Amino acid sequence: MMKVKSILLGVLVLTSSAAISQTSNLRKAKASYDKFNEVKSIGNATLGISDLNTAKEALEKAIEHEKTMELAETWTYYALVNADLALVDSTEASEGYIQKAIEAREKAISLDKEKENEQNLSILNSILAQHELNKGVKAWDSQDFETAYSAFDKGLTYLPGDTTLLYYSGLAAVNSQHYDKALAKYVELVPIDSFSNNKQIILDVSRLYLMQGDTTNAIKYAELGANKYPEDGELATQNIELNLMAGNEDKIITTITEQVAKEPDNKNLHYYLGIAYSETGDLEKAEAAYKKALEIDPNYLDANINLGGLILNKGIDLFNKTNNANLPQAEYDKEIQKAYGIFDSALPYLEKAVEADGSSFLALSNLKKYYEIKEDDAKIKELQARIDALQ
Repeated sequence: MMKVKSILLGVLVLTSSAAISQTSNLRKAKASYDKFNEVKSIGNATLGISDLNTAKEALEKAIEHEKTMELAETWTYYALVNADLALVDSTEASEGYIQKAIEAREKAISLDKEKENEQNLSILNSILAQHELNKGVKAWDSQDFETAYSAFDKGLTYLPGDTTLLYYSGLAAVNSQHYDKALAKYVELVPIDSFSNNKQIILDVSRLYLMQGDTTNAIKYAELGANKYPEDGELATQNIELNLMAGNEDKIITTITEQVAKEPDNKNLHYYLGIAYSETGDLEKAEAAYKKALEIDPNYLDANINLGGLILNKGIDLFNKTNNANLPQAEYDKEIQKAYGIFDSALPYLEKAVEADGSSFLALSNLKKYYEIKEDDAKIKELQARIDALQ
């Protein structure tokens, strides 16, 4: 009986000693990991590798023992240690560490019913996201944008909504021509006013929607950006251009006029105002706007083409109206001369457009139309030859 009791006592003591030993391994791991973090915090994580390895060895013992193998804390620290080893290891072994960290993370989450390790798991997520960020940057530097996108996107599984990862994944998607994926990332950044590149993101979202053929959303985000950043000329221009493309001239005239007041020397704004007035039938204001653009830049091709064409059409309208009216000869002659005077006033702009770009089909065609009206066969043939040469 005494012998049996002695054996039982020995077993109890031995079991108790093993439990203390395994708990000690967890404590040892935590202490070693804390030492590593002290070194890491001063910017030289590689000096703490020995402490990391000590922590790893202790944790490997802890996860094998029944007393500590089902503790969320054990697996949380095992994940943390392996994640940090992956960051400091530049060899192929890094991927092995990261895989262990990911598996341990899942185990820790499943065991942490009371969320006691939530703070450390949050730190773990940051480390895993950093690993993916580093991997993405490396792929980016190698022009492997597909891999870069995958890494940045995976990083977001650990840090959802992280602005750096959203931005980089969007950039990588753009460079790999996955514009739908880029949009998905950038749209998340639009409401984040604190993001330093917020203005550019809104502009890019508008442009990406336009590339996708979605004019409605392109205008939506251009207007949002213009309202959010009223002093930004690029967003204002995007809003104006898209609304003109969509045929919203009536709606956008006030916006253009307000922007002209802010940027009176911006030739493009005067040109856009000319288009808007022309499309709404206010030809006098359109002509004045085009002329203002040409005061700023006399060689402005599009303004010369539009102004020359507008004046030419004004003369044609008067010419046709006069021919269709039953007028006394003297009045008829007077109106026809007036029409020809309008034609001649268009000539400087028509010629300037061809001078600015001799390969412009529209510029050559408009000038040819003038000489057709003037019945100058030599000029008509010359210009037709130049037009034919373009084809």
